[in-house]
Amino acid sequence: MARGQRKIFWGLVALVPVAVAYGWRDSRETKVATAATVAKTASLPPADGMIQLQGGTFLMGTPRPSPDDQRPVHRVVLAPFSLDATHVTNREFAQFVADTDYRTTAEERGESLLFDRKQGNWQEVAGVCWRHPTGADSSLAGKDNYPVVHVSWYDAVAYATWANKRLPSEAEYEFAARGGLSDAQFPWGREFSTGHQLQANYWQGKFPLTNLEQDGYFAVAPTKAFPANPYGLYEMAGNAASWCGDWYAADAYGQSVGGKTTGPETGTERVLRGGSWAATDDKGAGLHVGDRGHAPPEQTSDRVGFRCARDIVN
Repeated sequence: MARGQRKIFWGLVALVPVAVAYGWRDSRETKVATAATVAKTASLPPADGMIQLQGGTFLMGTPRPSPDDQRPVHRVVLAPFSLDATHVTNREFAQFVADTDYRTTAEERGESLLFDRKQGNWQEVAGVCWRHPTGADSSLAGKDNYPVVHVSWYDAVAYATWANKRLPSEAEYEFAARGGLSDAQFPWGREFSTGHQLQANYWQGKFPLTNLEQDGYFAVAPTKAFPANPYGLYEMAGNAASWCGDWYAADAYGQSVGGKTTGPETGTERVLRGGSWAATDDKGAGLHVGDRGHAPPEQTSDRVGFRCARDIVN
């Protein structure tokens, strides 16, 4: 896959000017302040549904010929933490909204990025948001257990704060995705396809115009529709990309010193991990455990959701 195509999958960077034009980059402080206060209005967060991971030392990154931003491979030491077994679902996010009267970035903006099947790209579509994920007239009927999408990084932080959780670091996400299989390329193992069984919801066919839908889905699928990795975590690759807490920098790995577990102190884009339903099996497209994505924190689309982490306090 060409480098330009990887940008379509991961950053949708051509649409950054749209976000800037709407002034959402200037509203970061407001959204962060909202995230810090919504927890005060909450009742009880949803049942955890988390997997406890003991942390430890692992080698983060991918050797050549991986994309430059996945190198160099470096040693990282993680403290124990818990991670949601699945993406946050529409049902869980709806409870958060009911408790807090929270309005998402897409709802305030009045539109979100939706994949146009005919043109083979993402377009800003009026009326699209987490409640109306596939069009202004769509609904969540029958989709309680689907990952919530059309959520910005700020929305994800707000939910995590309410649930007494946080977003995982990029290092935590990769560690969890690897499932203890240090030399495996994918969350489920070394081979892309195991016993001719599809292991994830991803794009089958020639992107962006031909999706063979061999996995049964054109876009996002329900959580737990595919097998968990060895740690019991579902859809760590494919289905919906996940926001991480870190700022993104292409040279972050080269700046990692002494097992540093978080990214740069500042930046303009946040890290995305795990690929999505629009990812392919090409290196750098999102499905490999070391693949990195990034997008402006105010961006929302039909291919990005999130899952939460929590520190384990002994």
